[in-house]
Amino acid sequence: MVATDSGSNSQSRGCFQCSKRRIVCDRGEPTCFKCQKKGIECSGSGRFRFSPGLATRGRLKGCTIPIPDVDPQSVYQEASNTPRPIRWKDDRIRVNKKQKPRNSGKEPNRNGLAVEGGSVIRGTDHAQSMSAGSRDIVSGSAQVVVSHALYNDDQPSVMEMAVGQWIAPVDHRTRESFDYFARYVAPVMVVLDISNGYRDIILPMAFEDSLLQQAVAVVAAQHLGSRHPSCRAATESSRSAIISRLRRDSLLGSPDLVFNSSTWATLIVLLVGETVTGSSEYSHLLRTLLTLAQNMKSVGNTELRDFLTKQTDMFAFLGQPLLNENLGAERLRNPVDPSVWMASRVNADSHHHRTLSLVKQVFSKGAQIYLQRATTNQSSWLVLEELRQLLCQMSPTEPGAHGFVWSCFIAAADSVDPEHRAFFSEYLKGVYSRTKFDNIPKALDALPAIWDLQGSAKWTENLPRLSPILIM
Repeated sequence: MVATDSGSNSQSRGCFQCSKRRIVCDRGEPTCFKCQKKGIECSGSGRFRFSPGLATRGRLKGCTIPIPDVDPQSVYQEASNTPRPIRWKDDRIRVNKKQKPRNSGKEPNRNGLAVEGGSVIRGTDHAQSMSAGSRDIVSGSAQVVVSHALYNDDQPSVMEMAVGQWIAPVDHRTRESFDYFARYVAPVMVVLDISNGYRDIILPMAFEDSLLQQAVAVVAAQHLGSRHPSCRAATESSRSAIISRLRRDSLLGSPDLVFNSSTWATLIVLLVGETVTGSSEYSHLLRTLLTLAQNMKSVGNTELRDFLTKQTDMFAFLGQPLLNENLGAERLRNPVDPSVWMASRVNADSHHHRTLSLVKQVFSKGAQIYLQRATTNQSSWLVLEELRQLLCQMSPTEPGAHGFVWSCFIAAADSVDPEHRAFFSEYLKGVYSRTKFDNIPKALDALPAIWDLQGSAKWTENLPRLSPILIM
């Protein structure tokens, strides 16, 4: 990716495609109308253009840039730790127009990449750097590299910074899906969005894993599909293709194709999609996830294993009581602290501690209500009232209130008092107005059938039939 301009004037010029066609861009986002009408891919008004795979200028013109075939880890290992000397604009020695600029010592290697001072540079970047005063800025994880094309070898270095590891580029649709997932889905899947493993671990992992990348894109489209029903058919087809691939890998007989961190993470992301859509097929994915987690031998990344294990425990705790009364009662007899589902070493302030304390108490009350109904088939009016008073301490639209959905549904299902039924139902509606997860309205639709069973049968025993959705 090469920035064609910098400063405030770059946005006013519109997209690169309109500039190349010498027409005025309407600067539409994410795609301008003129590119859309022409049927070509628009780079957007940020003035960033993406190489088609061939260098178009300079000495490397026509050379292939084999980015998809280059292993990022191998390129990172090839890069020299020796910093390159750079010069800022104000310090650059002026070159006489009749005098040719000095050779900067860059030579193309076998892969069509330019090598300068032991560091690997892509061909298009090299071609752009041949113009005087051009800069390439590459942002990594807390690392920035600023390079000048023309500098005097005899001058001392001004800045010394190493080249950070890069990740393979993705198309604009995938970038949009990742951004949507990070903004609207990931925050709802953690109690507190101060350390989010879906955003900090799953998304970077998805850049290098095609199956996980597809799963993230599908879940983002599923959440968007609640407001745009026309997208649902294509989204369901993509979801089915992922599940078919997982099933095909499991039938090949090689354990390495199944018991790996990629499959583990993909199943968790697909289960997130089941909560987004309120699908009745979540039970198969949950059983597969629990079986895989029990048979996983090792995951090299400790942080990744810690996150995947905690998310698996969360899905088991919240999902099993909805699948089977006996499994649910066995799971809920063990006290749970929702804070264990959060990432390790999280710095929480006083407000976060208040939210965590409320979530812990609310989960405890919800488990108590479920166990009371499953073991004795008796109402828990006092516990329901205590839970109502706890929920009154936090608005349903406040960050963190989405952690009350499971307990709120359990309480609504067990309620006999019309005031309790109305309160818990309205609270769930308030949470839905913020999260837009379709499992909530589907759970609300199942409540009348559950209330009709009261007095004749235990709703905990009939819950898998009456509300076969993952509520969390």
